[in-house]
Amino acid sequence: MTKSKVWMAVALCSVVVALAAIFYGQRNGTTGGVPPSAGEQTEAQPVDPTAPVPGTAPAPGTGAAPTPSPPEPGVGGTGQAVNPPQAAQLIASQPGSQINLRLQPTTASETRGYGVMGDPVQLLRSAEASDGTWYFVKFDESGAEGWIRGDFINTAGRATPLPNRASQSSTCEGLMEAMTFTAFYDANGFHLVRFVNLETRNTFDGTLSRQGSSNQGQPQYQGTMSPPTGGSYPVELTDLSGGTPRSGSEVAVDYEGIEGTGTCR
Repeated sequence: MTKSKVWMAVALCSVVVALAAIFYGQRNGTTGGVPPSAGEQTEAQPVDPTAPVPGTAPAPGTGAAPTPSPPEPGVGGTGQAVNPPQAAQLIASQPGSQINLRLQPTTASETRGYGVMGDPVQLLRSAEASDGTWYFVKFDESGAEGWIRGDFINTAGRATPLPNRASQSSTCEGLMEAMTFTAFYDANGFHLVRFVNLETRNTFDGTLSRQGSSNQGQPQYQGTMSPPTGGSYPVELTDLSGGTPRSGSEVAVDYEGIEGTGTCR
């Protein structure tokens, strides 16, 4: 065999070996032995059933915070901007109800998670639909964003700012079942009471006006409360000091049959 034929045979063998290596690599799902680049996923990752749901508080003891959903794409997004963003609170007819957070302002849209009654949110945009007004919201705690229908939102906010008269008044504070209350008074008597639900953190106010006296001659004040969960309920305050509220005196409050007493500062 001549020298040129030997070199041709060697070259042919090299080609055969290379083709065999490529064929073997393709059958075994590799790319010529080169590993995937850093961070590349070679298969879908399973969904973690214990992961927190956007918009909800972390489960007790987990210490995990919900992962914010990505903002709606596009400049400005759907609907009209609420400028500046407005503080609000989720409401529902039943405590513990899950209020869907959706990708678009329609019940047919994909859900991103849910919130619960009392969750504080920021209203970023609004849109009108056949079933009412929808709001694009951002949860205060988790940062999750999405659309929620307006009948599940208290657009009046968590509590209106205290009027000037109340901020300059003295107070009486007390506890009644799962709520605390603060009654505000000045030289003209009691004029406002504020409730805080200890479970949902809902805060709501009622204006009081003098409505005579009790059989014991103690001044009585009445008003109407409208909590974020809806409805309108009567509230009555009795000044147990006999008309001269001061530090250490007491008041009695009746809110829709729930009674409690408070001590004045």
